[in-house]
Amino acid sequence: MEDRLNPFHELYVTESIGSDAFVRLYSDKLVNHTTALFKPGNVILKGLPGTGKSMMLNLLKPSVRIAYKKSDVPFPVPTKFSKFIGAGINLIRSSVSDFGQRSISVKGEDSNNELAIYFGDFLNYFVVRDIMQSIQELNVSLSKELSINLTEKSINKFIKIIRSDDCWFSYLKGITTLEDLDEKLRTRLNTYRSYLNFNIDNIPVEISTTKTNIGIPISAAANALRESGIIGNDVNIFIRIDQYEELAWIDQRVSGLGTTYQSVIHKLLAMRDKSVSYRIGTRPFAWSDEKQEIIGTAARLEQMRNYISISIDDVLRRPENKRAYIFPEFAEDIFFKRLSESKYLINYKNQSVLKEVFGAGYTPIEKAQKYVSGNKERAIELDPEWPKSWRNFLIKLANEDPLSARLGEAWARQKGKEGIVNDVPKKKPFPWDNKKYWVKERTEQALIQIASRNRQQLIWEGKDDILNLSGGNILAFLSLCQQIWEVWLRDKSSSTKPAKNHPVIDEAIQTLGILEASFKWFENISKETGGKERKNFITLVGTELYKELTQDLKMSYPGKNGFSITIEDLQKNEGINKFLMDAASYGDLYDRPHTTKTKDGKKRIKFYLNPILSPYFKLPSTHTKEPKYISLNDLEDWLVKSGVVEESKTSNQKIKKRTPDNKNQGSLF
Repeated sequence: MEDRLNPFHELYVTESIGSDAFVRLYSDKLVNHTTALFKPGNVILKGLPGTGKSMMLNLLKPSVRIAYKKSDVPFPVPTKFSKFIGAGINLIRSSVSDFGQRSISVKGEDSNNELAIYFGDFLNYFVVRDIMQSIQELNVSLSKELSINLTEKSINKFIKIIRSDDCWFSYLKGITTLEDLDEKLRTRLNTYRSYLNFNIDNIPVEISTTKTNIGIPISAAANALRESGIIGNDVNIFIRIDQYEELAWIDQRVSGLGTTYQSVIHKLLAMRDKSVSYRIGTRPFAWSDEKQEIIGTAARLEQMRNYISISIDDVLRRPENKRAYIFPEFAEDIFFKRLSESKYLINYKNQSVLKEVFGAGYTPIEKAQKYVSGNKERAIELDPEWPKSWRNFLIKLANEDPLSARLGEAWARQKGKEGIVNDVPKKKPFPWDNKKYWVKERTEQALIQIASRNRQQLIWEGKDDILNLSGGNILAFLSLCQQIWEVWLRDKSSSTKPAKNHPVIDEAIQTLGILEASFKWFENISKETGGKERKNFITLVGTELYKELTQDLKMSYPGKNGFSITIEDLQKNEGINKFLMDAASYGDLYDRPHTTKTKDGKKRIKFYLNPILSPYFKLPSTHTKEPKYISLNDLEDWLVKSGVVEESKTSNQKIKKRTPDNKNQGSLF
């Protein structure tokens, strides 16, 4: 077998590759929807894993900026927003998590607030050092574009200004060069790391007596750079703080410590300092716009005043209004770049490569024909009370068009015996054919029922199916492509195809790969905090919805691949509300507010399983009808049946207990 590559073997490739490869693989389709990242002001960039947070923040890195310059590829940020110095910290790679493994106490009294001061001091020194390294790195090839002026005069002035600033408490006293400054910054950071890893017994007095206030040294360095003329007054400084959720994990080891560290970050945003702007990259569960305490004060952050929030998930998900849906273009671009990087030959300049590889997909009529290849009459179930003429009509139609016959069966069941006795269709269009939306809303349910009656696995294939199952999440898209490619590589019948030409993958291989991806995604739910409970809940809900869709012979309510509850009901039980919001924040459920169809006019919120779970539960991945309306009592029953809680009480009482496996994480309700 020839040596062929899986272009999707590594899902998070843009986070781990070098800057030169980043230029080749990066898709600029999100830039126009996230331009706030490149303007002054603080930004919270939220998104599920793999949605593109780090990819966007990487554009702020000097190494990436330089790589674009060397590759002679236009920098994807609009020119009017591109005059900036980027620096920052990744909270996973920078040893920040070590601040949760050893206490720091000089006086013998441990407290979260004391640890927070040291944490803030570490952050200050790390960021200031990165700012200085960024400027020196960018000066080599972008000094003119970014107005960087590293002359002996400007450097001497900068050193004089920064060493005399009171914010350092004389720690920088005596430095005379940029090398001296870097050594002082580096030594302090390494001392912290050495202590936190138990290599030294105590924090040196030189550090314990010169702790800095969060953000102040960063601003001081930025102001000194401008005042000395090293950078111009029109050059922005953007500080990225990526993997903010890492602080939430610390709370799992030391109660409240991660929350305290988060409040330190919040103080940076609360300063509203025009000399620097911060960009926080975070997963949704770790950031709540309603609960943002600022250390040292009773005040909280205010959205729009202290920061603006961008959700990449919202940008990429299919909109319910007529706003442009950019995900297909984004996925197409990434797909093309991955194949090109893996040396597959792409000959379609003006066509969809996704379509060329995966096909346009079967039509619903074609899928129905495949589900009933053995016995087409099994597409329908006839009511013995129906007139013989109707029964004969549906049997004949099933042999010609199983999907239309199943829709006709549902139409007849809705009409009832009296409504169809004298109304046997003679020719097309049939009565249901004239009801465009009636048919559209029931087609997916009809296919599921036909497949179930014939004991067939649902077929998942083609460009549209793959995009729909991705649900606007690029990690889900890449996971689907990865598993399809793996199945294709294992398939012996494709082993003789040229290694360099991209494949045309048939529906059987696609279906198997998609099922494997769906199963893996489902299994991975339990790997996250609280995931075991969410997985149990998702299992019950998915099973119940499938059962209702297959048992509804009239297809009178085809929207039952999701559920809807009033916001008022959710607010009656804080624990249930938090459980559902957490499930949405982790990407296990998709949530959307929607307008109620009931007379009471109460505001509602609807939930669907993540579309990539649809193959696992045999549910439609698209939503063409309002979901199932449920009450708080219904939701409580689901939680009890799924084992999330032990018992259900009346709706005005709280559900009390979390499942035993997660007792160390605190009470859910």
